[in-house]
Amino acid sequence: MQIPYLSEVLRIIIAWIPKLAAAIVVLVIGWAAGRAFGKAVAYVLDKIGVDDILRSTSVGKSIEERTHVKLTTIFDVIARWFVYLIAISTASDILGVAALTQIIRNILAYLPYLAAGIAIIIVGLVAGDFLGDIIIDVGKKQGIEWADVIGNLFKVFIYLVALLIGLRQMMIDVTLLEVIIQYFAIGVAVGGAVGLGIALGWGLKDVVKKYAEEKYAEQKKE
Repeated sequence: MQIPYLSEVLRIIIAWIPKLAAAIVVLVIGWAAGRAFGKAVAYVLDKIGVDDILRSTSVGKSIEERTHVKLTTIFDVIARWFVYLIAISTASDILGVAALTQIIRNILAYLPYLAAGIAIIIVGLVAGDFLGDIIIDVGKKQGIEWADVIGNLFKVFIYLVALLIGLRQMMIDVTLLEVIIQYFAIGVAVGGAVGLGIALGWGLKDVVKKYAEEKYAEQKKE
């Protein structure tokens, strides 16, 4: 009585062997192609000098020193897994595992957003550092005492905006960060106004004193 069932199992196994072999071949090719693609992406980014550019910013340098992870390595991993997941999705499709195929396709659809978000944050860090340094340099040449504070606050503001846009690109909820940026902008505006008021107050103090003394001297003469 068990022979028919055994025959059916054998038939299913035999039918699966070509599919399994094809899936294995696809995975092996995908593994090799993924490694090659990842190395190519890392090589191009290294030649462009992406790591050096990021390292030139204060935040980028701090991140690399603490994590010991290069930006080229991150994009190498993303590029590899993009190809790996394509191979796994193809193999899963060959084997007829529809649920796994759909999950992998969803991940594949998200990876470009992840890469774009990281790129936006990096550009923001570089731009913030560059523009902040310009503000500090110009401020010092103009004799502004708080040039460092103003420039660094500007850097932080650009960093936060870039982080906000980057996380949005990654489809991450940034409601809390939006609130933080709003309060930060308000704080900077209020602080700047108070600082300007104090600076003007100290600057006008001598002018007012001199004016009062002159008026008093004129009244005494009369």
